[in-house]
Amino acid sequence: MFEDILRKLEQLPPFGWNILLAAAAVLTGFLFQSLVHILLRVYARANLNYSLFRSALNRLNNPLTWFLPLVTLNFTVDLMKLTKGEYAVIDKIIGILLIVTFSIVLIAFVKIFQDFLYHVYDLNKADNLRERKIRTQIQFIKKLVISLIVILAIGAVLFSFKSLRSIGTGLLTGVGISGIIVGFAAQRSLGNLLAGFQIAFTQPLRLDDALVVEGEFGRVEEITLTYVVLSLWDQRRLILPINYFIEKPFQNWTRTTAEIMGAVFFASRLHRSFR
Repeated sequence: MFEDILRKLEQLPPFGWNILLAAAAVLTGFLFQSLVHILLRVYARANLNYSLFRSALNRLNNPLTWFLPLVTLNFTVDLMKLTKGEYAVIDKIIGILLIVTFSIVLIAFVKIFQDFLYHVYDLNKADNLRERKIRTQIQFIKKLVISLIVILAIGAVLFSFKSLRSIGTGLLTGVGISGIIVGFAAQRSLGNLLAGFQIAFTQPLRLDDALVVEGEFGRVEEITLTYVVLSLWDQRRLILPINYFIEKPFQNWTRTTAEIMGAVFFASRLHRSFR
């Protein structure tokens, strides 16, 4: 009976056979992703506190929804009844989508590792100076790694086309006026990147540090590759370029300890009694 079904399927026209294989591949990928999702969710419910599997569930659920079906579809392309031109087009499209989705999966793994380190270095303690120091470095390194993944993914997609590969090679090896223009354009971005490295590892400021900048008091809420966000006392956000903290002075009230010293003034009234 199984052989009869196979024989009938092989008699399908090429278009129907290809659609059937593609649907089976995509369905297989979604079923595998659903199984992973169920297993992770069951484990996460059994652990009420931080769980590595819960973090993986939250971070990998959406990327795997697209990556796994594309992987199974890629394995079935060779079984499809395609002309040489059709095979080249479909293979190119699947290859590009695999590069994009795989880069998203890598970014998800970076965030899972970040969640684990954030759990280890928890800020919810009285003296969290060391935790803030480590978290500042973690945040900067995470953003740098994600940027590198995105750049490599874009480069892999571009270099998969012969025409764009020659353009990219020409840009990388080009000299003269174009190279000078690119150098000047990239100078400020490289300066911000180097300033970010200096801040992440010499740490004149850290996450949750209390600063006085431009006459404003606030705490460091976020440090990116190009700017720093301060949360001010009245819920405003002060956003400054990251090289500001290398070039200009500022006050850091929590540089060596998490404690903040304040001043309290008491006003007294003199009462006199007259007879």
